[in-house]
Amino acid sequence: ANRINSIGGHCNAFTAEDVTVYMNSVPRNYLDMVLDLESDRMRNLTLDESLFQTERRVIIEEYHTYMNNPVGKAFLEFRQEFFKGHPYNTSPLGKLQDLQDLTVEKCRNYYDQWYAPENVVLVIVGDFDETTILSRVADRFGNLSSKAKSSVSPVVTTNEIPHSSRKKQKVDFDVPVLIVGYPAPPSSHEDAVALEILQMVISGGESSRLYREVVRKQSLAVMASGMNQLLKYSGISMFFAIFTPDVRAANVEAAIVEQMKKIQAEGITDAEMEKVKNSSLTGRTFELYTIDNICHRIGHSECIEGDYRLWVERLEALKKLDRDHLIDVARKYWDDSKCHVLHLQPRAINPLLFAGGILRRLFSKRG
Repeated sequence: ANRINSIGGHCNAFTAEDVTVYMNSVPRNYLDMVLDLESDRMRNLTLDESLFQTERRVIIEEYHTYMNNPVGKAFLEFRQEFFKGHPYNTSPLGKLQDLQDLTVEKCRNYYDQWYAPENVVLVIVGDFDETTILSRVADRFGNLSSKAKSSVSPVVTTNEIPHSSRKKQKVDFDVPVLIVGYPAPPSSHEDAVALEILQMVISGGESSRLYREVVRKQSLAVMASGMNQLLKYSGISMFFAIFTPDVRAANVEAAIVEQMKKIQAEGITDAEMEKVKNSSLTGRTFELYTIDNICHRIGHSECIEGDYRLWVERLEALKKLDRDHLIDVARKYWDDSKCHVLHLQPRAINPLLFAGGILRRLFSKRG
């Protein structure tokens, strides 16, 4: 990072459910330096006990921070129930016990097994000569292949999630949290674009149906939103709400589900269709204006969806999307028989929040 920053570039790294990503952005004349650094990353790991302990403490602290947030804890608890028997059962943060049991030796073994060209997608975006760059890549990475113990990605068994579930859990928070979720397809599926648009209509900000109805009109929640998490092998379409202790969770759930039922029965309006399509198209188009975003999109499409060209094809699919198809997709995935519900309930009722919730709803009705 110091070398990249010293030449006016920047770098970043993250681990998600399906990939670990390293990104570097540098002036063109420093591309050779980046290739040297990335090939070195696969060969010469420096990992001593002191560095390991420092980084582990940081990750454990991040884990505790996430678990002390009502919504963060709800998401982790929900995916454990939702993805039973599946690798997605555990978030990229991992489990606390696994973090505590981790050793330098385990990290080195993982590094030796997987950090090799056979397990890497290299994306280079910018102004360069393709033939020259391919030759330079071969020079840096071609002799590293023998390091890996395995060049085959692990076999992932994906279990279909046909059943529904309902779970209530007591937690040490002052506010209840409710999550309603449904099995969704992987990111590569042709229905991914339609689900994106449907999610924007229902939960895309304070002008969305969910916020207008559940928060403003019925005053059942102080926050209501949703998201699609479409991964390489499976996905979730979920909605959540934070509410005060005086509100019944069943009423919040009914209000959330009602928004999906309306779309299944009536579809969305022309105005909604125009708004969310324009918003999505604008966002995707602006991604073309920065090299970082182009690089990320190509890498995501290749690694997660299996074809780097899909990110461009999705633009065309979005333009052709119609209201009837949205109704079909809504009926296909928001199925009552596959609905999963998690209710995190405060272990002890906070009387101030209870009274405040009642007063908030009374005044909102008068207004």
